[in-house]
Amino acid sequence: MERAVTLGAASEQQVQVVAGRSPGDAVAVAGSFFLRAEAERGGRSRPAASHEQAFQVTVTAGDCQPAELTMKAGVPAKITFRRTVESSCGTEVVFPTLKIRRALPLNEPVDVRFTPASGEIAFTCGMDMLRGSVVAR
Repeated sequence: MERAVTLGAASEQQVQVVAGRSPGDAVAVAGSFFLRAEAERGGRSRPAASHEQAFQVTVTAGDCQPAELTMKAGVPAKITFRRTVESSCGTEVVFPTLKIRRALPLNEPVDVRFTPASGEIAFTCGMDMLRGSVVAR
């Protein structure tokens, strides 16, 4: 239930306003949407904290470094892959169980985002020769 009070009006609800409002202005006092909107209108909004896990994997001629990533289950994750050698079968990364496939251009970062479930998630090159895994707990 959303509620608002008018500054200067008789009300059973007490609201302390420290800046940015004048007598007679309506102020939201309940309801998450209205409270957030009120904060933004008053210039007091804060950017949401990033809760994304971030990892980097380098794809070389013979392997992925690191080959195993440990992350928190249920928390969004971003893995940035970078292929550093021309002659390699690592021209793409595949997460078979997630149905994710991304090309890996030479020396360019490529982000793969997903939210891991608890357990192990394998990733490979397109030829299934270079392998790695995500272990989510």
